[in-house]
Amino acid sequence: MPSQRALTRGSRPLRVVTPEEAASWSDGDSDATLTEPLPLELDEAWSYIFQSGESVWVKTVGGNWRQGRVTGQTTRKGATRQSKEGLYYPVVFDGKIRKYFAPLNGEIKPDTVHTQRLLKEAGWLND
Repeated sequence: MPSQRALTRGSRPLRVVTPEEAASWSDGDSDATLTEPLPLELDEAWSYIFQSGESVWVKTVGGNWRQGRVTGQTTRKGATRQSKEGLYYPVVFDGKIRKYFAPLNGEIKPDTVHTQRLLKEAGWLND
């Protein structure tokens, strides 16, 4: 039986999301993604379901926002800063760096017109 490696995010272990869990998570939250209000600030948590290959913006440990792409690697789940369980998506950014980011931590946003406006307002993008 293959072992399921648990990654750690700070002191919080992340575990592999099974295909069944991913499907149920997506089914349960897909409507919430469409009806939940858009975040008013960049760091705000957002219950958003990302797809493999989707273009995103992520906040690095240093506090910088970088453009990246959700990879086809395994999505994981674990405790978020809100003490809720949430999904962590693998993202490649800056050409080769791959890390896991959670929308409920406010550290990953879809690359949309709304997100780009928030980035401009915060001084991360030029007009």
